[in-house]
Amino acid sequence: MEAYVFKNAFSEYMRLKRVIVWLLVAGGLFMAARLFLNVNGGESQEESYSMLSSLLLFRMLPLASAIFSSGVLSQEIEQKTVVYLLTRPIPRPQFLLLRTLASALAVMIMAGASALGLSAAVYGGLGLSNPYLFHDLTAIAVGSLAYGTLFVLISLIVNRSMIVCLLFAFAWETSVPSMPGSVYLLSVSSYLTAIAQRPSPGNAGQNNPFGSLASALGTNTLTPDVGWMAMACLIAFCAIFGAWWFSRSEYLPREDAE
Repeated sequence: MEAYVFKNAFSEYMRLKRVIVWLLVAGGLFMAARLFLNVNGGESQEESYSMLSSLLLFRMLPLASAIFSSGVLSQEIEQKTVVYLLTRPIPRPQFLLLRTLASALAVMIMAGASALGLSAAVYGGLGLSNPYLFHDLTAIAVGSLAYGTLFVLISLIVNRSMIVCLLFAFAWETSVPSMPGSVYLLSVSSYLTAIAQRPSPGNAGQNNPFGSLASALGTNTLTPDVGWMAMACLIAFCAIFGAWWFSRSEYLPREDAE
């Protein structure tokens, strides 16, 4: 039954219509990278990839997670189909965690494809010569779980959670890392950047709008160990608290969803 729940949820998230949309996004990142290289030919491959991944790839990750995570439970509540989902003979916490993992895996695949496309655009070929690619794919995997468990928890507590998740993905994750002092510690993106071992934009990057914008996202001084520890704590807290909340709450169809 556990395998069926996970497989069914994963198949739902990987429907052809959804896959096509995110493949188009990956293709858009590839084209944007090629255009950037044509306009800014003086940048090194490392500087170009670092700026583009910071501006595009790691901004897309929370957006994709917000969209996919909304399908874990909140849509079923609003569409009044949650009652049928909960009739399956599987404990509620396990049911929620399996669907969350399926959602995170889907996000990981889509964001990973975008990372490969971006790397191929900058480094040519399959982009496997990119020294940052493995670190970025690792950060994407961690970020998919971190954002996924966080957004699912929000969806359990807040009505119309998609709005809150999108505001977090767009406004919070974009603005907080550039704030003065230690405010950047409140951003998931800051810890993912540390895990990815993302270098600060070089001086050459300051001579174009993209480099200036990348610098405006803030300078990260966190070590990879701190990033790993913080993300492990966040994932564990959100997963455990979300499972507890879901097991103790009554999720009936919402009358305001008409």
